[in-house]
Amino acid sequence: MDFFDCNCMTGRSGQPLPGQFHTADDLERELDRCGMARALVFHALAKELDPALGNEALTRDLAGRERLAPCWVVMPSHTGEMPPPDELCDRMMDAGVRAVRLFPQMHSYSLSEWSSGELLAAFEARRIPVFVDHDQTNWDEVDRICAAHPGLPLVLLRPNYRVHRSLYPLFEHHANLHIEIGIYVAHNAIADCAQRFGAERMLYGSALPHYTPGGPIANIMYSEISESEKALIAGGNLRRLLGEA
Repeated sequence: MDFFDCNCMTGRSGQPLPGQFHTADDLERELDRCGMARALVFHALAKELDPALGNEALTRDLAGRERLAPCWVVMPSHTGEMPPPDELCDRMMDAGVRAVRLFPQMHSYSLSEWSSGELLAAFEARRIPVFVDHDQTNWDEVDRICAAHPGLPLVLLRPNYRVHRSLYPLFEHHANLHIEIGIYVAHNAIADCAQRFGAERMLYGSALPHYTPGGPIANIMYSEISESEKALIAGGNLRRLLGEA
């Protein structure tokens, strides 16, 4: 199975866990240990200190590493900390970046249209997938984003085993919504979701180095779905969203 992890971090965290690795070399060794092919990676500095500085550090750290695909952390440009949306997208394309990550709660901005609409519209126009953690947003906000930007691939990271009563109606309304299955561990959740909405809505992610990949890998491999559906979740869907397939 060709596993392509959609949720990995490199760089030293301000509050590392005991034994937590922090370099790109360490991450590649962990991919080898767990039998994973590739990873989509953002930088700890971009999350915890400054997105622009962290994105620059990520570019340096991932230079020449074909297995590690860069994911920039971004935010609206109103304060001048980021370039305007179209210029930002051009810089991303030049740097080989095909995905972005948002931390609106940590970085103190709104995902509402009056704040982030222009940024999200720029990503929508270029079909750049946007990744945001479940605890950085809420269901009403997800609904508004998906409705206002139906061409924008939105990936909700780390939804847990108690989300179905909100997730399922959103899946019914919005074809552009996807989830990472790292802690999506309700009984038979992957199989039920695949049957109702298609395996194309789910992506494999581990949240390395804070978590280990074994659980979500097993969650896919032991799900009662076809091998082709497992392959989509393991990596095929992420490759498609990144424009590789």
